[in-house]
Amino acid sequence: MNIKQDDIIELKIEKLVYSGSALAHYDGIAVFVTNAVPEDIIKARVLRVNKNYIKAKAIEIITPSKYRVEPFCPLFNACGGCNLQNVEYDFLIGQKQAMLEEFFSPKTFAAFYDIEFKPFIKSDSTKEYRCKVQNAVSETKVSKRLLCGYYKENTHDVVNIKYCPIQPKIIDEILDYIRNNWKLGAYIEKKNKGLLKHIIMRYSSTSKKIILTLVLNKDFEWFNKIENDTKTFAAGLIKNFPDISGVLVNFNPKKTNKILGDDTEIITGEDYILQKLYSKDGIEYNYRVSKNSFFQTNPLVAQKVFDAVKSLIKPDSTILDAYGGVGTIGIFLSDVARKITLVEECESATIDAKANFKLNNCKNYEVFLGDAKKIFKDFLKSKKKFDYAIIDPPRKGSDKESLEVLSKLCEAVIYVSCNPATLMRDAKILNEFGFRLKSLQGADMFPFTHHIESIACFEK
Repeated sequence: MNIKQDDIIELKIEKLVYSGSALAHYDGIAVFVTNAVPEDIIKARVLRVNKNYIKAKAIEIITPSKYRVEPFCPLFNACGGCNLQNVEYDFLIGQKQAMLEEFFSPKTFAAFYDIEFKPFIKSDSTKEYRCKVQNAVSETKVSKRLLCGYYKENTHDVVNIKYCPIQPKIIDEILDYIRNNWKLGAYIEKKNKGLLKHIIMRYSSTSKKIILTLVLNKDFEWFNKIENDTKTFAAGLIKNFPDISGVLVNFNPKKTNKILGDDTEIITGEDYILQKLYSKDGIEYNYRVSKNSFFQTNPLVAQKVFDAVKSLIKPDSTILDAYGGVGTIGIFLSDVARKITLVEECESATIDAKANFKLNNCKNYEVFLGDAKKIFKDFLKSKKKFDYAIIDPPRKGSDKESLEVLSKLCEAVIYVSCNPATLMRDAKILNEFGFRLKSLQGADMFPFTHHIESIACFEK
């Protein structure tokens, strides 16, 4: 193959792949292309040539695909967030379904046969759905004007986003106020200097309340120098935006990719929001969500996912809610379960979980704080058994030892995943311990991105 970096090649795009890139072939070699849509005929610039594949970027659309649409975000080409906004939505859902079926086909793993692939869960709203927002902060070199937004794709350069159509409009307005009124300086990552690193907002789609956290490049001991200024700023925020129910400061002086530090102080108001979810049969569930606790970013899709989980549960079952967070799934299942046993390692989440069980008048629950693997082993020693284990781990998935212990504790595993690659790995591990994947359903938690949420049901 006589091809090198910066060559221009003509391609016909075949399909999307999980990374968000599009796939084509050139002289029989796979080419992964950014900014392309299936059925486009394009000219692409070669970015990198590897032994088995090529990476390229579309630079000219010769013949546009019938599935190509105009992105609704003015910063589509700059932000790198919703990188598939140029694809027609229903077609994109079909592409995501095809990705799941390819991940979990007998060609991938012999035990992936006779899987029931249920209809993909779409998002009813593709705009203003994002209820947790984490904005990076920087400033311009000369004027020191504040920049708030997301990182440009594959960089740590902050794109100043004044309007983001996937988050509630009030968040745009609050960020604009901060840009114009924060006078204490912003963090410059390359120099590891400056103060304000990130702005985090949690928004309740039902109460419309917001808690706002300012992440500072300082520790708590230093904070007394600017505490009065910060309180004055927080008071101005709440005066202008009464829906802000709390302002917090988090201290993260370390040079790290981790957004939050270990210590957080309440400047004014509350450190939690209240969010309601509704099942398809009209049952209302109430959740207290604190600053550090995990809660699904897209509540409308989350409740559809939890309905899908509930449909897999037989009435009067005992359920182990592993990695249970604030009790989101467990509480949603409480009306069909005989007992919910929640395990969570984040202390603030377990505090929220206990409060949430009481808030929903649940009587059939218990909450365990600590390392999940250790607690699972304790359950095994005490011969505790469950009808179902519900696991909703982070993107990295679970681990082999935890899955081995879980396999001895229950008759079925329902795995809620935000990463098909780690789900596939863990499905193979569960198969090794006697569980087979029976059904799989995808969900679009993050519209117009490559992300795929899924609900997998494993049975012995």
